[in-house]
Amino acid sequence: MESSPNEVLRFWFEDCRPHQWFQRNSDFDALVFKRFGELTSSALNGDLNHWNKNPTSALALVLILDQFCRQLWRNQPTAFAGDRQALHLTHRALAEGWIACEPQRVRRQFWLMPMLHSEQLQVVTEAVSLLERWSDPATVAVAIRKKDLLLQFGRYPQRNAALGRLSTAREMTFLQNRQSPGKTNPSKQQSCERCLLSGPTFYRVKTAALPKWTLVCPSCWSQLHKQDGYTYGGTRKANRRARQGR
Repeated sequence: MESSPNEVLRFWFEDCRPHQWFQRNSDFDALVFKRFGELTSSALNGDLNHWNKNPTSALALVLILDQFCRQLWRNQPTAFAGDRQALHLTHRALAEGWIACEPQRVRRQFWLMPMLHSEQLQVVTEAVSLLERWSDPATVAVAIRKKDLLLQFGRYPQRNAALGRLSTAREMTFLQNRQSPGKTNPSKQQSCERCLLSGPTFYRVKTAALPKWTLVCPSCWSQLHKQDGYTYGGTRKANRRARQGR
């Protein structure tokens, strides 16, 4: 029996915890596959296009196309196969006023997530403004980081391997530093992992919205330390790292 839109929404927003949405976890991916694997394939084939008629079922379809695809086909081209359809639904939701009428912040966030997954600078730039209006500072910071990546590279280098794209020398350096952030030259200033600004002092923190340890600058820390799930993991200073590297 085909799952209903409400089952999809209940699973994502009630049964799951926020940290499961963005962490890579093979057990969670397997659960999504077991529950919604066939449904996701049907959505990619266009068999669920009738779900686009109202905000409840359309949001469920966005989750399937934009999120479930990434869980089911990590590091494969199919992970991004639903992006165009999901973005079309987001634009429709904006035009129909569905997002503006949605009272739950987290649902507005996932309505807008297909815009963040776009490699079109104009789309991501617009997403920053919309998230500033309808989401939280942590999600806005993610959007700004994505915008900065597009300004630097014109695309997301982390997708290159999955999509069979040849990385440039600059992209290779970025990807190597991204995979081994602790192995960079200690004499260099650290960059905030939230806004990408460099500086001498950073705080290692976690929140419910940022479940992995993240190095943030004092400006970003001032926005995060009052959020749900805030945990402090220490302070890092550039001059201390430089002394340790000698």
